[in-house]
Amino acid sequence: MKADHNSGLPLFGLIDGAAHYPLIHDVLTASGARFLSVFAGMPEEALGAASFFVFEIDDPAVPWVTELDRADEHLPCLSLIRSRVGLEDMATHLRAFLLADMGDGMTALIRYYDPRNIEAVLKAWGEPVQRIFMSPIQQWLYRGRHPAWQSVLNDSADDARICKSLHLRFDQAELDALAAHTEPDEVLHSLIKNEFVDGTRPYLTRFSDFLPRYRQALNWGLAQPADRLQFCEHTYLYGPEFDRHPYVQESLLQRKANGRSYEAAMQKLPGNVWTELASKDWR
Repeated sequence: MKADHNSGLPLFGLIDGAAHYPLIHDVLTASGARFLSVFAGMPEEALGAASFFVFEIDDPAVPWVTELDRADEHLPCLSLIRSRVGLEDMATHLRAFLLADMGDGMTALIRYYDPRNIEAVLKAWGEPVQRIFMSPIQQWLYRGRHPAWQSVLNDSADDARICKSLHLRFDQAELDALAAHTEPDEVLHSLIKNEFVDGTRPYLTRFSDFLPRYRQALNWGLAQPADRLQFCEHTYLYGPEFDRHPYVQESLLQRKANGRSYEAAMQKLPGNVWTELASKDWR
């Protein structure tokens, strides 16, 4: 684990207990380190061991931190912060950024603490909210979808300010951008659940293999999540280049022109094409 920019400030971990339930909570409990649920006082506090936790790290090299690091490599859940304030104040500050106004009287939990979402949420928040969020944080470290640790630095000399409450609102374009960012992982989760993808492999291994397939679904203009999921399923069943089969290409081009669903387009393929695809002799 890399915790650079060591300024002598306290090092805290932010972790999603739901990502590896109940392992994360069990490790934190056994570690003896102080940790708090950021969901305290919210309805989400009922999630218990599946909550969002902030915890102290005295030594990043101890075995229990290494265990959490390995869990993050399997499914991203962990980020690190160099904090200008204590644990209780940091939990209060982090809690203020969890809910956002979606319009029409609706609010939603913003999973900024999922390392895969950090960049997208920072962009959606915009610079003013970023400054408020980073005020008590000198450095935020995460991996997410990256092979190496990424760093967000706060070079401001201003005093650390704790935010206890904040009205956050996303417009439709920002909501659409966040949804587009999170969808690949949602599709990949479904593929693992339906046993098209081996979920025991490290996250980056399976995500790097999956992402070109998902992007190809977008390239074919598949607008519905269900269509993109089924396309990706076919790439695992028949190979990542199955859409280069002449009959499949023709069917996808026609689908793009007439607007029918991906499933309807694939149902038009003759049975012998599926036999060829399964045998992979056509390549």
